[in-house]
Amino acid sequence: MNKKKILNDPVYGFITIPNDLVFDIIEHPYFQRLRRIKQLGLTDLVYPGAHHTRFHHAIGATYLMQKTLDTLRSKGVMIFDAEYEAALVAILLHDVGHGPFSHTLEFSLFKGVHHEQISLWIFDRLNKEFGGRLELAKQIFTGKYHRKFLHQLVSSQLDVDRLDYLKRDSFFTGVYEGTIGAERIIKMLNVHNDELVVEEKGIYSIENFVSAR
Repeated sequence: MNKKKILNDPVYGFITIPNDLVFDIIEHPYFQRLRRIKQLGLTDLVYPGAHHTRFHHAIGATYLMQKTLDTLRSKGVMIFDAEYEAALVAILLHDVGHGPFSHTLEFSLFKGVHHEQISLWIFDRLNKEFGGRLELAKQIFTGKYHRKFLHQLVSSQLDVDRLDYLKRDSFFTGVYEGTIGAERIIKMLNVHNDELVVEEKGIYSIENFVSAR
């Protein structure tokens, strides 16, 4: 079976599923349920176009992660193939623990339980089903992997999660104040001492990013 599928994303255009593992995770029922979970909860009551889902967002964030890793590699940053794949899996599953209406009901369904905790539980179950192949992705997701920039790309003040949802939420709500130059920001990223940094010429783009948030 050919697993190099192409998805037509309304924000980025054609997105190619990068490898078999990512494809198999996307096909899993735990991930497919994200098709039925709205990214912005009840926001569509005010912004009728905001019907996009956590599925859309996860695919978009994975696409941006792929672009970012390719950019860093082109600048001489050593990223092993196993790290590359694990980073894609980590961002693909970063929101898999969201329940109905996303943040709106987050603490109503399970008192005191953050969606990231549920994501970690699902991570563990999937890791067992996939024979331990998600272990490195789990380390990156939880920040326990020694190369910190990989976790920072998943969860930090400047991560591909935020880059996607600002661009995507702006697109579907029609609120263009949130529009950012994600591609420009990605081109300005680099790594120093295993920490994510921004090149000096990218500071203006980062200022716009902070304002959009």
